[in-house]
Amino acid sequence: MALFPAEVWRVAREAYTAGGGCHDFSHIERVYRLALRIAEEEGADQQIVGLAALFHDIGRPEEEASQGLVCHAEAGARKALVILQQQLGLPESLVEQVCHCIAAHRFRKQAGSPLSLEAKCLYDADKLDSLGAVGVARAYLWLGERGGAVYRRYPMEGQDPHGLGYCPPEDDSLQREWKVKLKKIKDRLYTEAGRRMARQRHRTMQEFLYRLEREVMGEE
Repeated sequence: MALFPAEVWRVAREAYTAGGGCHDFSHIERVYRLALRIAEEEGADQQIVGLAALFHDIGRPEEEASQGLVCHAEAGARKALVILQQQLGLPESLVEQVCHCIAAHRFRKQAGSPLSLEAKCLYDADKLDSLGAVGVARAYLWLGERGGAVYRRYPMEGQDPHGLGYCPPEDDSLQREWKVKLKKIKDRLYTEAGRRMARQRHRTMQEFLYRLEREVMGEE
């Protein structure tokens, strides 16, 4: 956590105003640690990766206010450009690389795929935080914020089996999130370090879902 001076952390915290426990600043801190670990193993520039991790979700308020019409990755890259250049006075070449990482980190790639090694490190770190024990905890925070369920067999009658249509909040569940998105993550990562960690976290989440199913059905 000591790669950057306290001033950078202060600016990052002040810039980060996303609501809800699923995307609070502890998410930023976890992604930061994961991103630096991946960067070290992959030989990426840790300064670029670390800065991108600290600011990668600052566009979330815009996405939430627009009800999803604004991509938080694109909005975050635009905001980070101003903060990194004007507030922190960082070199333009460095800022451009950091902003690419931020713009390309989203699972749904409106802003394009990560092209640089550093962008791939951030992308993988952000997705890893959606898997494993932390992923289970975050999923239930997210579901709780939206009125989702502890358990819903998926797909249920009336639900879109491909996850492309509307799902009433009360019918959303970790089972649906797993089938629609989370189980696909391990096969969509870019770095070897990220894929290795994802395999273990994938198994952890898979085991949790199996145990939950058995308990819900009264089998354990």
